[in-house]
Amino acid sequence: MPFRYLGVPIKAGRLTKLECSALTENMVARIRGFGAKKLSFAVRITLINAVLNTLQNYWAQMFIIPKSIINHIRAICRNYLWDGSPDYHRVPLVAWDKVTLYKNEGGLGIKKADVWNIATLGKLVNWIYCKADRLWIKWINDVYLKNQDWHNYSPPNDSTWVWKNICKVKDKLKNGYTDSIWTMSPKGYSIKGGYDWLSSAYVTPDWTALVWNNWNIPKHSMIIWLRMQDGMNVKSKLFRFGCCADDLCILCQRQPETVEHLFTTCEYTVRVQSIWYNGSRNSMQWKIKVAMFKAFNYSIWYQRNSARINDWLLRPEIVAARIEEDIRRRVKLKCRAVDDQTVLSWLHSI
Repeated sequence: MPFRYLGVPIKAGRLTKLECSALTENMVARIRGFGAKKLSFAVRITLINAVLNTLQNYWAQMFIIPKSIINHIRAICRNYLWDGSPDYHRVPLVAWDKVTLYKNEGGLGIKKADVWNIATLGKLVNWIYCKADRLWIKWINDVYLKNQDWHNYSPPNDSTWVWKNICKVKDKLKNGYTDSIWTMSPKGYSIKGGYDWLSSAYVTPDWTALVWNNWNIPKHSMIIWLRMQDGMNVKSKLFRFGCCADDLCILCQRQPETVEHLFTTCEYTVRVQSIWYNGSRNSMQWKIKVAMFKAFNYSIWYQRNSARINDWLLRPEIVAARIEEDIRRRVKLKCRAVDDQTVLSWLHSI
């Protein structure tokens, strides 16, 4: 003891921080293999939810993960999202509490590691409520409960660390139970349902449908989301923190570079917008117009970063042409999927 079985350590007592470090090491190893620096924000979000959170879920189904490991998992996901690395190199652009909200609540839909761990333990709590026909439940009844009311049960002081943590989770979920039945879902308790109930407590902003429209290119949506969350490091913000010598716009070199100036009044932006807007058709559907607006914002931000980092800038007419070509490909892809003949005919006419 301990020995490994199916990739996890097995022992009689609680797992220590050192023994759980295999989980975080596995996450770091996966990130190293992603080619992280070359991936966009949108791809990183997908990999965090599909790979990193899945690793945590696998462990959480069997153990209570220590709080220090949960904090380390949160740090790994945060660092990977903003810098493409598991190590801390760059200040996050948006607070993690906002990032872990659902997309319809203004976040990016990345799961909260601590809340997900509680929701996973809720499965054990639900088994006790339902008096499931399992050997572990019978043992719990004989050793701890002894026919006491589980809903109002409090663990004795000499209980094990694992049992005390299960009882803490029960106290957090008890408001969702009525007569030992999980009333928050007609299908009964599930880990996802418990997580939704624990984490969804925010008002839906009015701009989320605009940002996460499925006609948009994902990397374009991420730039609009950053703009909505005031997460763009424009020069006016960097100048306040002493990170640059001046706050002049990189594209026009005439006015302070704020978000409003960069995307609205900058001479370069106005030229790109005039070419793009004059070339667009009024018969376009609303979703396509929104997609083109996001592509426009993404292209301006991309050119701004290119001018700042690589010291080169494309001509406005080339940027406008690229915006139209990106949207043309996106519209073709979506229209083939839904067989929208109206939009397809419009596409052939331009």
